[in-house]
Amino acid sequence: MCGRYLFNPITGELDEYYKIALGMGPAKQGEVFPSEQVITLGSGEDQKMRLAFTRWGFSHPKSKQLIINARSETVQEKPTFAPSFANKRCLFPMTGFYEWGADKQKYLFTSSDEGPLYVAGLYRLVADRVESVILTTEPNDLVAPIHNRMPLIIPKDAIRGWLNDLATAEGLLAKTDTTSLVITAA
Repeated sequence: MCGRYLFNPITGELDEYYKIALGMGPAKQGEVFPSEQVITLGSGEDQKMRLAFTRWGFSHPKSKQLIINARSETVQEKPTFAPSFANKRCLFPMTGFYEWGADKQKYLFTSSDEGPLYVAGLYRLVADRVESVILTTEPNDLVAPIHNRMPLIIPKDAIRGWLNDLATAEGLLAKTDTTSLVITAA
């Protein structure tokens, strides 16, 4: 489960989306927590890329606790997420994500090329705000010894497909993660 992530300037080559995200107003940098205003990348009806501030977490009418993640395997079946998956997909640009091991040690997973990661997400409009959740999936070989879930990382060449094409997005839900990551104790 992705419960925190890192959003910082990074040393690797920055693509156009991450450069714009870093330049957005009072964007939270450093360790990002649920319920905070975060930057997400989406697509409008014209299929142009847009960056926006969203609150990380879907509110729940029967609980004060936010829903911060959704399982990619069941996202199309769950009434809370299915409408957003159909037409409100987004991406969370990040430097890396944190997971905690059984020993309560915090680990940071980053791209081996020191570039940005783009994690699949969903958003929805609620009253006067936009809420977002991160999609999780089965862990790859590096993450599995630490945690039984990890964020669904979308390859850079699939960003537009994830945002604009439902069939492509459905295919990405079932992909096996091949992102080259490195791990450091945080």
